[in-house]
Amino acid sequence: MNPYEQYPQGQGQPQPMPEQHYQDYPTQYSSEGTIANVIDQIDPQQIIDNFNHALKGEYYNKEKGAWEKAGDGSHLCNDAARGWIISYLTAIMNKASTLAIVSEKQFSSLMQGVIRNVTREFTCNLEKFGFVPPGPHYKKGFFLNRGTPDSSRMDTIAEAIYQRAFVIYSRALNGMESRKIFSSLSMSDPMMFQPQKSQGSWVSGLFGGR
Repeated sequence: MNPYEQYPQGQGQPQPMPEQHYQDYPTQYSSEGTIANVIDQIDPQQIIDNFNHALKGEYYNKEKGAWEKAGDGSHLCNDAARGWIISYLTAIMNKASTLAIVSEKQFSSLMQGVIRNVTREFTCNLEKFGFVPPGPHYKKGFFLNRGTPDSSRMDTIAEAIYQRAFVIYSRALNGMESRKIFSSLSMSDPMMFQPQKSQGSWVSGLFGGR
């Protein structure tokens, strides 16, 4: 006997389960790649790299897409001075520098520190950095720091350092960059398990958002 004959007109027959459609809830989290991209855009390393080329007497030719010598190709400073400048800036300025939360008083202290360190380093290394003519023992690594310093060149380079330090540190003034990034994050439950009481995120709430 056909087992389905006991179910006239298909009544009671096993029915296929209806196709279930699962709603794809859009995740509320900002893409990790997007956040990383934003942080990379404010990375001081780009500023420092460009400054390194400028100290070499180079400029970026947009038409050729390459760095070229500017004018007669004279360097703003010798390799010893350039090496110290780039190393110093790299050591004190990174992504954390722009994402920090710095008060106006702290900002002033940071700038004073940069000015103090640059002034002391330039003064103590006049001959090594090429700000005075090389002495008799220059090639042996003995520097006498004698002669009349090229104060104009020293001021030019120092001012360039201060400007870049100002630009980088000012981004951290009162947490400006941090607010921009974290206020854009949405940390709501992506699975929609909890009712959303507010459209604002908990991160934005830390900074006064609702």
